[in-house]
Amino acid sequence: MDDDEIETAEGQGADGIASLMKGLESALDDTDEALAETILDACLRMLSSSTVVASLGPYVSTTLSKTLRIMMEEAVVIEVLLAILTKTIKSTKSQNAFAGSSSDDNIKQLLVAMDTHAVGEETVIEYACLVIEKLAEDNEVVGTKLSDAGVEARLTAAESIITNVRNKKYVDQARDALLYV
Repeated sequence: MDDDEIETAEGQGADGIASLMKGLESALDDTDEALAETILDACLRMLSSSTVVASLGPYVSTTLSKTLRIMMEEAVVIEVLLAILTKTIKSTKSQNAFAGSSSDDNIKQLLVAMDTHAVGEETVIEYACLVIEKLAEDNEVVGTKLSDAGVEARLTAAESIITNVRNKKYVDQARDALLYV
């Protein structure tokens, strides 16, 4: 997928999501960080539309989760991916789609991302806290999965990693959603 194809798909709104996800799959197959980032950036720009958010929903447990695993070392890709997840995980269905896949691998990968990017990637940690909040919000089953996977240790680490005073609240918001308070 080239820049023109990405731009065309982006211009199609919700109808372009399938093309973008196909392009992302190709980028993942080729481990093409730049293409993956460009496609995810296009998706992120499109998320002001509720139909686009709904169109991305089916990809939360597939292509977007695959991106988390394959591009784990690429902070810029993970940052944009987590930003997308904060906007697409809006319902019990999407929470369960991400957290309730065939294994708890997605939750584990989210926590690995926090560990991997704990130094020098504060924004990744902030977005990860927001994803944790979205996953656990009003969902005791997912909250328990997160707790069992060791989320509290990552939230404790996040308290010292996040230096922007305004964004330190993300840790508390994640804990509130996890019913730690």
